[in-house]
Amino acid sequence: MRSIEITDKGTLELADGILRLSWREGQTIGVEDAQCAVAAIDALGQGTSLPMLILLRGVNFTRAARKVFPSQGSVSRIALLGSSPVDYTIALFVLRVSPLPCPVSYFTSSRKAMNWLRRDAGPTPEGKS
Repeated sequence: MRSIEITDKGTLELADGILRLSWREGQTIGVEDAQCAVAAIDALGQGTSLPMLILLRGVNFTRAARKVFPSQGSVSRIALLGSSPVDYTIALFVLRVSPLPCPVSYFTSSRKAMNWLRRDAGPTPEGKS
């Protein structure tokens, strides 16, 4: 497993072919934090398109940070994992407002999120699982 610390607010890990972005609970993620996360994705992915799990639990994103996403081809699909109404609201913003270059879905179950990320099937409808 390889890991990169993202500012002092989170960690990006690569294990078993899946990127896992874990933001520390209670943090507010700004544009600089989001840009550091994208740079870490590029560094760990090394030109390979990988599935990614993003833990949203108890994290707030600034408006500018919500507009920063990985470049096309760096991530093959994104599973957003949350547990609260605030997490779901953040996920809805990502799913409905921001154009993403890959399939994305929201989950409240880590197991379901990981199963979805490991699927070899093509794009799936976006939504809540």
